[in-house]
Amino acid sequence: MKSWKFAAVAVPLTAVLLAGCAPGGTAAPAPTSDGDVVTDPAKIGTATVTVLDTFTDAQSPIGRWMDAVVSSFEDEYPDITIERTSESGNDVNSTLRLRLSEATSPDIVPANQGWSGVGDLASSGLLLNLDAYSEAYDWAGNLPDTILQQSMASADGKNIGQGSLYGMPINQGAFVTVFYNRAILEKLGLEKPETYDDFTAALKTAKDAGEVPIALGTQDGWPASATLLALQASIGDGQAIRDFVFAKGADAAASGLEDAATVYQEWVDAGYFTPDFAGVPSSDALQDFVEGKGLFTFWYSGFLPFADQAQGDGFGQFILPRRDGGALTAVGSASQNFSVAANTQEPDAAALFLNWMASATAGQAAMDNQIIPMFGSFQPDTDSPMLNDGIESLNAVTAANGYLPYFDWATPTMLDALTVNLQRMFDGQGTPADLVAAAQANDDEFRATK
Repeated sequence: MKSWKFAAVAVPLTAVLLAGCAPGGTAAPAPTSDGDVVTDPAKIGTATVTVLDTFTDAQSPIGRWMDAVVSSFEDEYPDITIERTSESGNDVNSTLRLRLSEATSPDIVPANQGWSGVGDLASSGLLLNLDAYSEAYDWAGNLPDTILQQSMASADGKNIGQGSLYGMPINQGAFVTVFYNRAILEKLGLEKPETYDDFTAALKTAKDAGEVPIALGTQDGWPASATLLALQASIGDGQAIRDFVFAKGADAAASGLEDAATVYQEWVDAGYFTPDFAGVPSSDALQDFVEGKGLFTFWYSGFLPFADQAQGDGFGQFILPRRDGGALTAVGSASQNFSVAANTQEPDAAALFLNWMASATAGQAAMDNQIIPMFGSFQPDTDSPMLNDGIESLNAVTAANGYLPYFDWATPTMLDALTVNLQRMFDGQGTPADLVAAAQANDDEFRATK
């Protein structure tokens, strides 16, 4: 059966990023756009911009989105041609560093956020510093700083999330989301939770009624992190999470990781997850969920295996509310970061296309293809209940500037550290405090190489 997704986006985790640079390596100087940048299309003139992307399924929502964005761009700027090449994420990730080193490199490439993407490639001198274009297009004034920060790195290879801009997010959002089954919620006499206490009360109600409160499968390890990250965003200090990930002085203990892990274990002990979830592949748990087994599941927006939109509209989504009742914060990012190759011959035309992919036009194209946008304010009045839920969450997070980076972006191996220690905790071989200590040790070891 073909999987139907609201947005077929790449999960922005360390597991799918490029291999990092060798510890202690010397950073190459990153080329900059500090010359006279040109933003006037008439002065850019005739140009062809080559783009590498991972949107291989032309009929998927994100494939249709990319086609629409390219078409609208070429209509607006008829002297500039976009030539796309689409390859699988695995193929791109395994070859991108080499391709950027070649004279025939694409002008625009999908360099992921985090150390193993933008951080590594920028410090190796393979990506163009976009600071001058950011100033010319006022990206800092038009886009949330908590999102732009995710595409920043220092040219010396010591930091991500600070320094200069080496990429631009597209106008599509990807969040760690709580999905819910509308029919089960109604059968239990419940409404969509509006508070953290509403959510935890719904877990108990579902358990008492013989339903699976939260569908989960962790046989493949890393999917266990989705619930942890959502809990950390709800319970922890958002700024401390950012400061830990981007090495701005916070430690793992300040991020709320221990409190989040403690609640996670309490839910395990209460039987709120799929029975024997450690032996269930995540793909099976998600398939069971869309087939009606489970009230909730924590997963990435746009990544449930619905057969079609009709099935998807039987479900909804929301960001787990803050436990303290404060403004909504969410682990999320644009579904793709695009960067400009350092050796491009068309930097001005490439930057113009980056600007277009982050525009309101691109956001509307996302809406038209059942995808949650990333920037701007949109009305939740589409014919898709699932999309409307996502837009409501987007608007709330945007209003609070509450975007949080993925905690595992802190180091190239942080996801492995979290995965191993979550499993130890579930097996009774470790504690939430051990998880925090392991995360801090992983970060300390990595920072010592910088």
